[in-house]
Amino acid sequence: MTDKIIDWMYPNPLYLHPEEPLKRALHILLENNLTEIAVVENQKWKGIIKLQDVVQKDNDEKVSSFIRSCDRVASADLLIDKLQDIPTYIVNDEGELIGEITGKEWLHYHTTITKELKQKEEMLHLYEMVFDTAYEGLTVVDDKGIIRLFNEAYSRYVKVPTEEAIGKDAALIIENTRLPVVLKTGVPERSQAHRLQGQNLVVHRIPIWKDNKVVAAAGILVYEGVSEIYQVIDQMEELDKTKHSKFTKDPNKKNSLTRFEDLLGDSPCFTKTKKIARKASQSKAPVLITGESGVGKDIVAQAIHNESPITRGRFISVNCAAIPEALLESELFGYSSGAFTGAEKGGKPGKIELAHKGTLFLDEIGDMPLTMQAKILRVIQEKSVERVGSNHQSNIDFRLITATNKDIKQMVHEGTFREDLYYRLYVIPIHIPSLRERAEDIPIIVSHKIAELNNEYGDRKTIDQLVVQWMYTQPWKGNIRELINFLERLYVLSESQHMTLDNLPDDIDDKQRLSSYNFLANKKVAESLSEEEERDRIKETLEHVKGNKTKAAKLLGISRATLYNKLSRYTLE
Repeated sequence: MTDKIIDWMYPNPLYLHPEEPLKRALHILLENNLTEIAVVENQKWKGIIKLQDVVQKDNDEKVSSFIRSCDRVASADLLIDKLQDIPTYIVNDEGELIGEITGKEWLHYHTTITKELKQKEEMLHLYEMVFDTAYEGLTVVDDKGIIRLFNEAYSRYVKVPTEEAIGKDAALIIENTRLPVVLKTGVPERSQAHRLQGQNLVVHRIPIWKDNKVVAAAGILVYEGVSEIYQVIDQMEELDKTKHSKFTKDPNKKNSLTRFEDLLGDSPCFTKTKKIARKASQSKAPVLITGESGVGKDIVAQAIHNESPITRGRFISVNCAAIPEALLESELFGYSSGAFTGAEKGGKPGKIELAHKGTLFLDEIGDMPLTMQAKILRVIQEKSVERVGSNHQSNIDFRLITATNKDIKQMVHEGTFREDLYYRLYVIPIHIPSLRERAEDIPIIVSHKIAELNNEYGDRKTIDQLVVQWMYTQPWKGNIRELINFLERLYVLSESQHMTLDNLPDDIDDKQRLSSYNFLANKKVAESLSEEEERDRIKETLEHVKGNKTKAAKLLGISRATLYNKLSRYTLE
């Protein structure tokens, strides 16, 4: 429920018609203990009639003779706390009386608000207790880098009282802090090594976004030195040992296997996807992964396999769209010796055989020819495979995961995909949302990729917050793959240590480049900017266009007259 009048008003108010006699008016007023009542004609608001005006009057007179004008009239969309007097009559745009706020409604509103405020105060007190008693050091700075929250644990680490730290620049209180960098870049820095007061720590630095800009940043001290980290690792290994043997990891496998924690993103829609995938990993039921090209269907498939009871088996991946139809059968089913000219002596096992006791991942299943679909269906039903050129059936046991960027249901309807195979595959459907649907995950992905690139190139480059804001405006039709490739290109081609909008590749077209600066045209964004931020945005744009005010106005999405007014206000002439 909102604070708008429409949610609190009484929708069936009493009213009189102008032609009714005073006798009836007096009866209604006294019976309902009212001092006044609304007058309505043809559903239109006319005014009010007061008890004091009709007492001791001729009962045969008409109400119309005693109508008073009344300014206690309001729209249903008005906030109820803006009302000055009661009763207030609620009239719509057509002048019709649709409700009223009397003392009863007013009391109900204030009782409810008082109760909600008390609950919020109690919750706030609980948050404060949790914040102050947390073992980890926690601090929050505003967009200027000024400390606004600082708990007791952090106070003990830096040996500065909480009350002394609050209101101070974080750089003056926290040794070697990178919170100002996070405010500037808008990119989270998770599980980073940090030296504070001579002690090695692991920290998180998290930007807080609101209305497409960073409004604050949180710093969290997670672990004290490497000893605590090793203790956690030992505990995790103990947890693994307690699992049933079928869940035990193969000690010969590399530690770089894709896990669910490697799937970057905390958006609600992607969190839901990961939750379903985790549940799917603990079964052997077929999984059908759908989503646009580049969303990471293969990565999710690998995570499902690596977290499954058959993780010790192989993960065999086949891209059905990349293999010519003539070769697809031998690739999947293998072939026997002498099956065709050039066949290897002794034959060769196919991908299906190789996936025995493991996982077979058929990517781009929507591109599989109908003839091959029939053969795959037979394998699924009979759990056996026959090599090309052989009559011998080999029993197989594998977990099947398929993926596609096509609408399989539509293909079934059109007759280009077998319906019986579709229902065999569609046991656990997992849809991966596009990057456009989970844009709030962009900073996390950017942070991870830049950390990877810094490690690979032995550098410490950072990215400007405006670039991340620009990323929010892009369609990313190639999804994660396109974003990752773009970041690597930006990183490699940028000559400065801090990547800004000026470092955007030359092949970014004018329309895309326009969105790099065109924030003032968005009313919501423009209203959220402080004068200093707006001034800096205009100044940066002018520098980019070398002082050309016509181009600057176009990039900012405002008229030249508006630009000149802002230049005068901010003394940027």
